[in-house]
This record gives sequence, structure tokens and C-alpha cells, in this order.
Amino acid sequence: MSEAYQGLIKAINPKESKLNFLLLAIPVCCYFAYVSKDETSAFFTSMVAIMPLAFLMGHATEEIALRTSDSIGGLLNATFGNAAEIIICVLALRTAYKAGADSETAEVMINIVQASLIGSILGNLLLVLGLSLLWGGLNHQKQTFNQPALSMNGSLLLLAVLAMLIPAAVDIGGGASNSILQLSRYASLVLLVMYGLALLFQLKTHSHIFATEGPSDGHDEPSMTNKDAWTLLI
Repeated sequence: MSEAYQGLIKAINPKESKLNFLLLAIPVCCYFAYVSKDETSAFFTSMVAIMPLAFLMGHATEEIALRTSDSIGGLLNATFGNAAEIIICVLALRTAYKAGADSETAEVMINIVQASLIGSILGNLLLVLGLSLLWGGLNHQKQTFNQPALSMNGSLLLLAVLAMLIPAAVDIGGGASNSILQLSRYASLVLLVMYGLALLFQLKTHSHIFATEGPSDGHDEPSMTNKDAWTLLI
């Protein structure tokens, strides 16, 4: 076996993590989806398969962060951590576009996209953050935070909330549907620009402010090569 991929092979080895046994659900899912055409079984086996894949994705981003910075690692984790929502939204919007704007299928697909986005927002803001604070409080009497990062993320969160509230307020006030649609599009463009500027601020111009001192979780040395980590992530 080539030494170039030892770290990658070790990462998916069931002896390293019992969760890797669930990777066997991937070929089973493919069988149900493409051979037997059993959509129900394919759905449930996909739910099982996504758990070890999410674990490996997090492991790869941690390895990359050890060789780059916590900011880049956090960006990769946030991007790939929401891969499921991105895939759902893209496929649902594509289906709605093909079905036509006034069809019942398009309405259902749009509702799926909205529910997926809301679930992702609530999950990250309430579930993930709440569990992190709870676990940290159980293990540490005092917790500290990176104040600049907290301030920037809080500002971005406020902008995102306003971008969703303003079109909703116009809709409740009886505004024209075309006006609400245009307002929503402009708001989404502003959010994209603000997010891009925030990344530039965090990763380029003021990266020293967001740098953490010392190991974050006791994992000092990478266990994979940079090539293995990127291969696993992709």
C-alpha cells in the first residue's frame, strides 16, 4: 500500500473509530437507489451513511486547520458542514424552475428550501451553540471568547436578521409581490457582499486579530498529510 495515503486509510479505518463501520451503508444506499429503485430504503440508508461522512468531513477540516489557521478551518467547516442544505436547496430550486412558477410542485419545492434554511439557522444558532456552551460549562468554571470574532459574527447575524425581517414586514403590510421579490433579491446581494467583506477582514486584512494562541483541543500535530486531508474533504 502506498505510503502517500496512509493517513487517509487510517482515517476511514473502523479500528480507529467505530463510526466508520457505518460507511458500509454507502454501497447499500447506492443499491437501493439505482438497482432496486426502493426510494424509502435509499432514504434511510442515506441517513445512516451521512453520519460517518460528516465525522470524516470534520476530521479533514481539523487537519487542514492545523496546517493553516483556525479561521480557514472554521470557514471550511461551516461551508462543508452545510453541504446537505446546499444540495437540497439547489436540487429543489432546479425542480421548481423546471415545473414552472405557478405549479403545485414549485410551491412544494420552495417550501422545502425555506424549511431547510430555517432548520439550518435554528440548528446552528440554538442546538450547536447551546450544546457547546453547556458542555463547556460542565468542564470549565470560566469560559472565554474571542471578542473581535464575537462582535463581527454578531454584526453579521444582525444584518441577516434584518434582511429577512424587512421583506417579511413589507409582505405583512400588504406590499406588492413584485416589490417584495425585488427587495428580497437586493437584500440577498447585500448579504453576499457583506459576507465576502467579512471573509476578507477575517482571513486577510485582520487575520492576526482572530488567531488563537496555543492548541485548541490538545491536538498539536497533524496526523495526515495536507494532500490526504484535502482528498478526504473533497
